[in-house]
Amino acid sequence: MAYTDDILALSPDHLWTFNNVLTDSVGTATGVASGATLVSKTDLCEGNTFCLRTDAIAERVALPATTTISNSAQTRKAVGGWFQADRYQSPPKVVYAEGDTTNSFKIVLGWGNRLVFELDDNGTVFQIFGDTILEPDRSYHLMLIFEGTAYGNILRAYVDGVEQLNAEPTNRIPGLTTLTAKTTAWFGDPAGTVSIGGVEIVLLAPINGSYANWAAWDGADAILTETEIREELFEKGALASTTITNQAGLDALADSVRPNVPCCIRVTGDGTINLSADNVTFDSLASIHVQYTGTGTLNWTNTNGSNASLGSTTNGGTLNFINPATLTIDTNPDILSGAEVRIYDNENTTDSNYNTELDGVESNIGSTFQYAHSGTSNDIIIQIMKDGYEEIEIPYSIGSVDQSLTLFPKVEENA
Repeated sequence: MAYTDDILALSPDHLWTFNNVLTDSVGTATGVASGATLVSKTDLCEGNTFCLRTDAIAERVALPATTTISNSAQTRKAVGGWFQADRYQSPPKVVYAEGDTTNSFKIVLGWGNRLVFELDDNGTVFQIFGDTILEPDRSYHLMLIFEGTAYGNILRAYVDGVEQLNAEPTNRIPGLTTLTAKTTAWFGDPAGTVSIGGVEIVLLAPINGSYANWAAWDGADAILTETEIREELFEKGALASTTITNQAGLDALADSVRPNVPCCIRVTGDGTINLSADNVTFDSLASIHVQYTGTGTLNWTNTNGSNASLGSTTNGGTLNFINPATLTIDTNPDILSGAEVRIYDNENTTDSNYNTELDGVESNIGSTFQYAHSGTSNDIIIQIMKDGYEEIEIPYSIGSVDQSLTLFPKVEENA
């Protein structure tokens, strides 16, 4: 299914793909460009080969007033889409906005590519500050949501499907039942000034950026869950830096640091796929480390410093991150050399708990014994047998980190 179909499945009132058109493909709010252009670009999100581009003062796309944009009071409202800045922006600029200095609903970028999500209702200003400084030439999915009294009085903002919680004075908006009707709505810079915090600011520079697949919801249609925002709007639209299908593809990425992108590695294919990553690490700001598009199960094992942990599945498949750990057993005094060592799953069954053997040797070759496992927490039984010593049977719990266990065997009294 195409990414635009995923957006449409959430019943937006408006959708501007900007894929070489300004048309509102759902409603009647087709944009009118003033200086802004549609240009060839393939690195914003899935499915788009064009985008909307603004790079000069007053370049914008104006939207006509509708019951869901600008000219009507609303009890719920949501607006969001993909945006990419091509430089660090210092003066505040508008990414998307409705209204004027009295009533507005907007996403603003500035101060070195910091985001401010703002609602101004008759001079009462609520702001949410983005946790992430937008890196130039990296696309982000932005989302701003208002929910009135009947829905909890909340203003919510998301970057790449992650809620931004740095709010002033709060993201709770007591008593604000509806948003007041506003004036003009647009993408890009307005003419002349923009309001930030209820104060007019003269624009000193253009917003330099690109847009793709922006949508708006109102009223009952604006009931978007965090799962839908993250998994449907962001994850299904995120472009992958690298796509692989098998172990050979992952081996080619060994000893590499994956960049700050929406999605680092996409794995395709169905059935059960087992992959082992060798020192594949990820930029701390990357939003998705591994995305699995199949319907089966992907088992991803981190080895030799690999640290994948942020996963995404887009077709109902299962993604397991496996972080191997080792249990090291030694003794004092040492008797492990030549001993029989067994590890069993402690399943609490009636047959002495020895029905599932996990590891073991008939004769240990060294002074320690190491049990390498998946890192999943589990209860086990350790059994050690050697002539001249009492048999050791000890229950033990293993987990996600390396562990050491020292045992103290006793010499058999009749030995």
